[in-house]
Amino acid sequence: MKEKAEKNKLLIGIILVLCIVILGGVIYFMKQKDQNPDSAFKPDLDSNAAAMEQGDGEDEPDGIRIPGYPSITIDADTTDVKMNLMNPEGNPCYFTFEIILSDTNETIYTSKMVEPGKAITNVTLKHGLEAGEYPAVIRITTASLEDGSAMNGANVETTLVVQQQ
Repeated sequence: MKEKAEKNKLLIGIILVLCIVILGGVIYFMKQKDQNPDSAFKPDLDSNAAAMEQGDGEDEPDGIRIPGYPSITIDADTTDVKMNLMNPEGNPCYFTFEIILSDTNETIYTSKMVEPGKAITNVTLKHGLEAGEYPAVIRITTASLEDGSAMNGANVETTLVVQQQ
């Protein structure tokens, strides 16, 4: 009996050591995954965004700066248009732009992420527009520079002024 009791103690000891080793391995790999740069946030940056010219060194306000767009003039019946969709320097977030026609709620353009200090100036619309004025909204969605979490965005009302070339 004494021999059997010693074997059981040895078996229990081996099982405990194995459990501790497995638990240690799981904790190690969990920490490695958290520190692995492959699992870090990677923004889907818009390749059309280019650096903007900087202003005259004015003080940077706290929070997110949203540019205004009272009207945007583009050529009629073309999909490749010039405009300036910018994310001001110093913002703590990426911008994603959507242009939505107010009358039909149709999204005619969606960008990828734009870094602070950059702007998209060449936009490809889903389709050309006939000459006229179109009330629209530029929906600006924001994502934190650090982890991509959503921040405050904005809907900027504008008018697309579409002119014959």
